Amino acid sequence: MRWRLRQFAAIARISLLEIIRQPVFLLVSAFAIVFISLLPVLINYTLGEAARIVRDNGLAVHFAFGLVLGSYAASTTLAGHTALGTAALVLSKPVGRSLFFLAKFTGAAMATLLFSLGAGLATLLSTRMATGFFALDWWAGAPLLAAPILAFTLGGALNFRDRGPFVSRAFLWMLVFLAGALVWAGYVDPEGHRCAFGAHLEWRIVPASLLISLALLILTGVASLLATRLETVPTLILCSVLLLLGLMSDYLFGGQADRSALAAVLYYLMPNWQHFWLADALAGDGTIPWNYVGRAAIYGVFYLGGILGLGLAAFRRTELRVG
Repeated sequence: MRWRLRQFAAIARISLLEIIRQPVFLLVSAFAIVFISLLPVLINYTLGEAARIVRDNGLAVHFAFGLVLGSYAASTTLAGHTALGTAALVLSKPVGRSLFFLAKFTGAAMATLLFSLGAGLATLLSTRMATGFFALDWWAGAPLLAAPILAFTLGGALNFRDRGPFVSRAFLWMLVFLAGALVWAGYVDPEGHRCAFGAHLEWRIVPASLLISLALLILTGVASLLATRLETVPTLILCSVLLLLGLMSDYLFGGQADRSALAAVLYYLMPNWQHFWLADALAGDGTIPWNYVGRAAIYGVFYLGGILGLGLAAFRRTELRVG
């Protein structure tokens, strides 16, 4: 058992490193975080609604770009190795297909969660930056905007010094600088005075970001299932279609479930993303109860378990190319 756990951890770690070392992953992640960071500058003059618009758009960017990265991560680490023949090489060793598939999914899921961490931090800081009326809070905004620049600069300097991987270092340092920016903004009020930590941060964004992260884990599982048969582009397209159908499932299938057996089956099988997209619940002084987050997490775990079960069954029947 210990040997199996070590194999699982090794494959998952290698998969994670492989994903975050892809230039596409860094570029998409950095673009999403920079776009979220610039939202207060782009839509500041909105008659006092800037914070709400920044928050809602930040969560939407988190969801949309997380879908792209989750699908890309699953396809890169699974479909890519299957096509190149490296999967067959690994499985020729004493490594089971189930362990290989689950470890690959774990690596992709960890990469998706790291992106979610960065997007969540950026949304929290960007909303704080836009809390002023026709003004920007640069005490929070300046560290936020500086984080990607510092990360790329430091990553380039380290790459020049020791020829280490630039992409993964820049991505990880970006998360570190975003966390540092949050700590700084937590202790400084909009006038630049010291305050109790987090007094001017909208912590109610955190459960909304966690729910989106749960949805992205499910989408990564779906992408892993599809990656056993499809390449990256078809996987991304089908995941996007599933996202759209799931967001409209109440309208498309829920209203017909009592009159149509097919609509009822589709309604219960289709993931209902409305359980995870609760930006509207934050309108005004609204909050998302933590017990709701717990129930949504239970729903997500069982749904993800079913998806991974189908993925295991599909991967066991996948013909692997020998490189």
